[in-house]
Amino acid sequence: MSLIKDLTIATGLYRPARWVVRHMRSVERTRHQGDVSLYRSLVPDGALCFDVGANIGVKSEALLQAGARVVSFEPHPTLVSELRARCSRHAGWTLVQSALGSEAAIATLYAHEHHGESSLGRDWSGQVVATIPVPVVTLDAAIRMFGVPWFCKIDVEGWEGEVLKGLTQPIPLVSIEFHLTDKDVAKTTWCLERLRDLGMTEANLCPAESSSFHFPNWLPLGDFIKWFPGDLERSLGTDKYGDIFLRNAPFVSAAPVVPAVPK
Repeated sequence: MSLIKDLTIATGLYRPARWVVRHMRSVERTRHQGDVSLYRSLVPDGALCFDVGANIGVKSEALLQAGARVVSFEPHPTLVSELRARCSRHAGWTLVQSALGSEAAIATLYAHEHHGESSLGRDWSGQVVATIPVPVVTLDAAIRMFGVPWFCKIDVEGWEGEVLKGLTQPIPLVSIEFHLTDKDVAKTTWCLERLRDLGMTEANLCPAESSSFHFPNWLPLGDFIKWFPGDLERSLGTDKYGDIFLRNAPFVSAAPVVPAVPK
């Protein structure tokens, strides 16, 4: 399958092949449509979004199709060709081949056998197959370059806290990935408290690979922090991870939106 994918990318057939695969696999099609619908409900048309840890561009593509302008941050060099093949046709897409962290640096990316598990954290789960030096920038530096995003998705395999250490200003909407190990629950709680200090007021979450919120209404962030991880060990079933969404309710209602780039 990897060879077939590489061939479609090299021959320019990736996008039509991706369309065929998505329409043959109902689960993948439903998941993609759910992501697009979720982002349309959260992000105004034309708003700037950051995809931190873009991987092969699944979320970037959904955000673009939802009408957003997207800056994708991805340091893993072997993923860039598929990321470009998936997203480069969109005028509102920008790629930055860098990781994000607490300060500008050159860091080690621990590339895993399953590329979705690659991390700047040496102790992240999975089998490391290579180490790769990659550039690191901060969220503050990215904001100086591109502007304040309406939404920043952070999915960096245990490195979320380091990314947030590089942010010192409010963003209307942020999502962070969480995992239900004792160590990672503690890291996630730190991230929630950090985002509360940056002005976030409400939270909700989507279970693993889902585009549906766990709670019917957003919770006050203080109440969410007291509750987390709550009943998730039971309610998430076998997939013990997901994404927490946090929003700055006053900022969301007041933040200006840049008009969409003409398609």
